[in-house]
Amino acid sequence: MKRMGPASSLIILLAATASADLDKNAKKWLDEVRPLILPEEEKAYKGLKNNSDAGEFQKIFWARRDPNLDTAENEYQVEYLTLVAEVDAKFKVAGRNGSHTDCGRIYILLGPPDSVKKESSGDVAFRAPETWTYKDRPGMTFTGGSLNIGLDGTCMLPQGNRFGDQLNRLAELKVVQPNLSYKYDSKRALVKLVDLLPKPTPVQALLKAPRTDFKFEAMPVMEIRSQDGASVFVAGLVKGDASAVTVSEAGGQKVARIVVSVHSTDKEGRVLKSLDREVAADVGPDNTFVSSFGIPLRPGEHVMKVAAIDPKTDKGAVAELAIKTQEYGSELTVSPVMVLADIQEGVTPGKDDPLFEFTFGATKFVPRYGNVFKQSDSVTLLCAIYGAAKDEAGKIAVAGGFQILKDGKAIAKAPDQVYDVEPATPSAGPVPLASYAPGKYVAQLRLRDNVTQKDYVKETTFEIIP
Repeated sequence: MKRMGPASSLIILLAATASADLDKNAKKWLDEVRPLILPEEEKAYKGLKNNSDAGEFQKIFWARRDPNLDTAENEYQVEYLTLVAEVDAKFKVAGRNGSHTDCGRIYILLGPPDSVKKESSGDVAFRAPETWTYKDRPGMTFTGGSLNIGLDGTCMLPQGNRFGDQLNRLAELKVVQPNLSYKYDSKRALVKLVDLLPKPTPVQALLKAPRTDFKFEAMPVMEIRSQDGASVFVAGLVKGDASAVTVSEAGGQKVARIVVSVHSTDKEGRVLKSLDREVAADVGPDNTFVSSFGIPLRPGEHVMKVAAIDPKTDKGAVAELAIKTQEYGSELTVSPVMVLADIQEGVTPGKDDPLFEFTFGATKFVPRYGNVFKQSDSVTLLCAIYGAAKDEAGKIAVAGGFQILKDGKAIAKAPDQVYDVEPATPSAGPVPLASYAPGKYVAQLRLRDNVTQKDYVKETTFEIIP
């Protein structure tokens, strides 16, 4: 809000009133979605400055949990409100609505327990303590085949019980449209939901009715966990025949202008759609163009379709990938190892940069299609570690490092490092390839979690050509 000077006391008073209204409305809405909202979402919502942004936030919140964005009704929102009414009555304790108890939240996130055992207690309470038992079900398994949850006489988890953290993980699973997020424009206003959704365009039509007007292929390269934990960002590269698309020249370099987009379908048939992105892709000596694609996904199996279309001629092609993203956070998990030609710092590429999906802040990762590098190149090895066990001091203690293998034998090894902060990002390089003979190699990361005493290995292949 612009400052108007000391004479604008009336405006200040009105602004204060609007702020108070926002606070009141924010608290009411937060109470309504308390079982579902993620900690990062709650923090972002409380930081909003006006009712307009709050209303838009609520639309995006529910859209992120909508199993089918193509229907007018949000099926999960209807289901959730029905469950809230049920648990409010079923678990109401001492004037507190059931949806504000741990009983209610567990019931909403996990469904009704398979069995309930009432426990004896000498304490005077509003209800007898209970132990709820959940057995393995489709899409969710428990250690030993079942999960027992103890709830006290106020329908809350006992103090010190860490199952509350697991409830946040369960709430993350309700986000089925992770490609929708809370973004801000240049004026720090929340971007409207309608502007986050893909519009009917030629490349979206191509993804619905795939065709192949030119040679085109795709490969996954990177997988990293999102900050809110609700999704995994997957990025990769596409490679296409530049002779079939419009090519221009810029600064002595041939450039193919294409539009790239992605659809991804999970095992339940839910489709995630990325926004279109126009790309200015350099044309290589082999007369091919390479560009990046990226989309946030839920952990699990997906069929991904990546499309590129020439906006001038409408020629296009679609490549299909089978992707299985990892579940991060339940125990130590290592992201796929990346072999990069470069890591550029202090860069601010535009959205039409072919490697825009590999740019984070002012850092750009530079992969190569097929993980193929020349002997004149250098490579950097990189990945990320999540979910390592913590010691009594709350620190992780993971040690290890990278090595390069040829025919199963280590020919180069980086010094081991110790990681005590999460997420950790083990790296090695740049490694000059001039002394390496042409052929196929393995970049391998070996780790040991010193808290659990478990060993982990992650690796990927790359190729060196003359």
